[in-house]
Amino acid sequence: MKTFVKKMFALALFAAAACAHAPAPGSFNAAPEFLTAEGSAVYDRRNPGASREKAVIDAEKNAVRRAAALFMDEDARAENYSVLELALLKTPQLYVAKRKILSGGQDGGSYRVQVRVWVFHDKIASALRSMNLAGSAAGVAVAAVAQSGPASKDFSAAFREAFSRRSSIAIKDFPFTSDAALLSGPESFLLEAASSAGADLLFLTSASAAPSGAGLNTGFYPSRAEASVKVYEVETGRELLALGSQANAIDSSAAASVSKSLASAGELLAVEAAGKTGRQVKRAAPIKVAVMGLSGLEVLEKLKAQLLRLDLKSLQLESYSGGTAIFSVVPGSPDPQEFASVVLRGDSLGLEMEAVGAQEVAFSLPR
Repeated sequence: MKTFVKKMFALALFAAAACAHAPAPGSFNAAPEFLTAEGSAVYDRRNPGASREKAVIDAEKNAVRRAAALFMDEDARAENYSVLELALLKTPQLYVAKRKILSGGQDGGSYRVQVRVWVFHDKIASALRSMNLAGSAAGVAVAAVAQSGPASKDFSAAFREAFSRRSSIAIKDFPFTSDAALLSGPESFLLEAASSAGADLLFLTSASAAPSGAGLNTGFYPSRAEASVKVYEVETGRELLALGSQANAIDSSAAASVSKSLASAGELLAVEAAGKTGRQVKRAAPIKVAVMGLSGLEVLEKLKAQLLRLDLKSLQLESYSGGTAIFSVVPGSPDPQEFASVVLRGDSLGLEMEAVGAQEVAFSLPR
């Protein structure tokens, strides 16, 4: 009877996961949970109390950082480290419910503490999503966009915005796309950089605009823009698409006219690229993985680390509440039964398999 109830609960989890979406900003329901973190600060013998408080704040920051890492994929964590430090971790107290100092004292020139920190993990996850720091959803293709020739912010912004509205492919910012030496070199070098960065697709764009008639006699300045994009599959280096667009604009300012024509060309090109790229790029369907019976965030950390050691194409923690975690996973093999077996073979936590569906797997961790 107990096994039947657990399996029915697992099936209910599958149903909930299938229609799950990120919580609305400001919607926080999960109770805070603790992480045991260490912190340190320079010891001021004239004011030991202030040194102690700074060390405790450092421990709070470390706890919030660890909670954030649970909801970020590894690429997003590396790429957005500085943003995370300046945004989420600038005021860690916003995400801390309470704290309990377990130990502390002077250690040479430092004051060190060990603190149990209760964090609002759902509030942290919501903040990451609102700042686009969580990373792409599992199973979503990631594209890098590089612009050769003269850079145009008007074209680039319009292309990205229009493409993102019409495609599930995620455009991410990669440092290599602004490397002038790479942009002026062979396309093979850009593909190598895209592969090293973890991109699935490379969009190589170009855009230019020029006056298309004399505006001095009329007070209006017409312009014409031309743009192009080549779409490459990074893994194979294969060119998937080569598209071009043209757009005209007119304005009482010559500079504004050029800006408008570039933006229009970018939008037109993105609309066509989104439709045609989507039909060519086939991504593996993610498997929903539910794990019940987790006793806290520290066990969740161990579980995620254990999963990351497997042969996975992507892993994303979608939600965690009440001891139940829902992951979205794209494994090396698309067979859920085989994936479940691989998880159990590499398990050191004591997981038990509860159910396997078409694209779902459920485990429990007996307490």
